[in-house]
Amino acid sequence: MGENKVAKFLNGPNPNLAPSPSAPGSNGTSSGGGTKSGTPSPTPGPTPTTTGGGKTSGEVRFAPDELKKLGAAVEKELMELFKQARYKLDAEPRDVQPDAYTMFAISAALTYTQMIEFADQDLIDKSKHAMEINDRLVKTAGIQEEAERASTLGGI
Repeated sequence: MGENKVAKFLNGPNPNLAPSPSAPGSNGTSSGGGTKSGTPSPTPGPTPTTTGGGKTSGEVRFAPDELKKLGAAVEKELMELFKQARYKLDAEPRDVQPDAYTMFAISAALTYTQMIEFADQDLIDKSKHAMEINDRLVKTAGIQEEAERASTLGGI
């Protein structure tokens, strides 16, 4: 079938994740160096701050620039996939005309053309949704930047 680029993009390795713990007595490397899988270990990200009693604060911080980059990357990747799908849909499937069916299969001919049009409209709607995701992430980044600016002490 093919590689699912969206799933790979969204669920791919994250360089900010902490490395998984190694087995006891093992340093997590093979004799040739590096990790056992041959890929470098990700660098650990920041840890949550703790309050008294060993509880984490629960504070979540977003980097506004990273949110904007994520939105642009998601939109670019999805738009490219949807554009390729629409090109494939416009090629051979649209070449089959309803008159290629016999008069005994007219319902199949009508269903086929409606299905192609539905798929095309669905791809257009998904493209719009990808743009909305980007817009919302940019808006969220702007709100985060404004909140950080407003909550920063200017002077004492």
